[in-house]
Amino acid sequence: MKQINSSSRARRAAQAVAAGAAIALAAAGCSASPGGGAAPASGGIAVVALTQEPGMLSPMFSTQSGSTLALAFVVEPLFTTLDTGERVANLAAEIPTQENGMVSEDGLTVTYTVREGITWSDGEPFTTDDLAFTIDVTKEPGTLAIPDAEYASIASYAVKDPQTIDVTFTAPQPNYLNLFTQVLPQHRFDGPSIAEDHPELREPTGTGPFKIEKWTSGDEIAFVRNDNYWRPDTQPLLDGVTVKINPDLTTAVGGFTRGEFDLVFGLTAGDLDEVAEAVESGAPIELHEKPENTGFVEWLWLNNSDSGQLGTPHPVLGDPAIREAIDRGIDREGVLNDVLGGFGTLSNSLVYSGFGGELTETVPYDPEAARKLLDEAGWTLGSDGVRTKDGVRASLKFQTISGDEVRALYQQVIQQNLKDIGIETTIENVPSNIMFGDAADGGLLATGDFDLMMSRAGKLPDPSEWMMEFRTANIPAGPDAPGYSYAWWSNPEYDALVDTVTSELDPELREEAVHAANELFAAERPAIPIYASPTAWAWSSKLQGVTDDSWNGPWDTTSSVHWSFSGTGE
Repeated sequence: MKQINSSSRARRAAQAVAAGAAIALAAAGCSASPGGGAAPASGGIAVVALTQEPGMLSPMFSTQSGSTLALAFVVEPLFTTLDTGERVANLAAEIPTQENGMVSEDGLTVTYTVREGITWSDGEPFTTDDLAFTIDVTKEPGTLAIPDAEYASIASYAVKDPQTIDVTFTAPQPNYLNLFTQVLPQHRFDGPSIAEDHPELREPTGTGPFKIEKWTSGDEIAFVRNDNYWRPDTQPLLDGVTVKINPDLTTAVGGFTRGEFDLVFGLTAGDLDEVAEAVESGAPIELHEKPENTGFVEWLWLNNSDSGQLGTPHPVLGDPAIREAIDRGIDREGVLNDVLGGFGTLSNSLVYSGFGGELTETVPYDPEAARKLLDEAGWTLGSDGVRTKDGVRASLKFQTISGDEVRALYQQVIQQNLKDIGIETTIENVPSNIMFGDAADGGLLATGDFDLMMSRAGKLPDPSEWMMEFRTANIPAGPDAPGYSYAWWSNPEYDALVDTVTSELDPELREEAVHAANELFAAERPAIPIYASPTAWAWSSKLQGVTDDSWNGPWDTTSSVHWSFSGTGE
């Protein structure tokens, strides 16, 4: 484990303009196994700090990271993904395979079975009718759902009994266990056509150990114990969890180090030093790093099209020389070592985690080479230090999610790096709902109304869904189309590789396609990775029984059900 750099945020800002590249680090209880240490007791309310309040908590209908809080307390998947990428049965009775006869020889039909005795938090039975209804919602014309990619390949289904459903796909789906990450309760809806204001989208009913009691916008979300939790031998120990909405991450981290919060959802790598300083000063906090697991990559999204007009190159970023110059002009090592205390790694791969993931080498920091590229491509340096070509200034709007002090500093590092090679950037940061919102709501990624954007993404156990983000078919076709595009980039060769990855059952051929896509993506540079964060967790030492062996660490119902405060009583 690396030695933690104990310099404060203020000193880091004075020494260098630093960026807040996000770590896959959530301030949450971890590593202590259920039942470890003092005997757990029931009662008490854990307090979580959140900075990016989502518009809704139903993950199937939201692209905001805050909505995944529901997966920590309320919503349970059929299959839980471990931090190794392996999937294990959760609501499912068993894992379907060809060996046990639950996957057909041609790979087209999968039999899903669910455990008996599962109930929703309102006491109604959970059955395969709910799975069928979930499929129907994803197939409804004009649906508001943003389902996992595998739903689009479902040709038909047949409910055999309350615990069994056969799902037939149009083509083999190697990631078929990715279905039913969220199941919708059929009895809570009038039909598969769901209105935007339906209460289940904002406050979903689930099968998890907690349920939503009250949501006061701008203040808090209160989760309480689910008295109908279906696991008789594993009942939630806490009375509840209160999620407090904070104005920004700086406030949340400060509150955490002072003991005001037990957990923080979504710390950044730049905050690790501050948490470490608190630990060194005696704060009741523990840190746990998992060097074997790569965390999220911080990406620079380059708009390859002009204002959402696919096929019309962006006047600046449409030039490959500009994209390569940006890549060579960013001092990643400086960010890692001078800003983030050496935590993190560098990677040039689109797919860097899970199946087929690899950490390939980035191009070296070489501003002189970047300048030479631009000179040779006809981008002439003006008297104001900004390059022009054919009357077009190399001037770009640069945006990331507002409210993150460290990331904003990081952004300024990149701004200065690009200025040094003659590319001007203007910072205009926005809330996450503006960045990731639908086109109808003015979402920037959805409308293509951006130049440079920065956020973290791509950490998934299987590459299919992540790679499809950059497929031509996933680019919004019009102002009323759902979804968004990180790069507004279209490449037929890439599309063909994605088709292989999403349909090929032979793992060797799939992996070859993933690696080929990584090479193509690195060469074309529709987006540029800044760095890969480590996976680490921090938590209040008062909180016991929290595990971090799921893909989302402690943010999983298999963890939160065990949370307790040692010594508390009912």
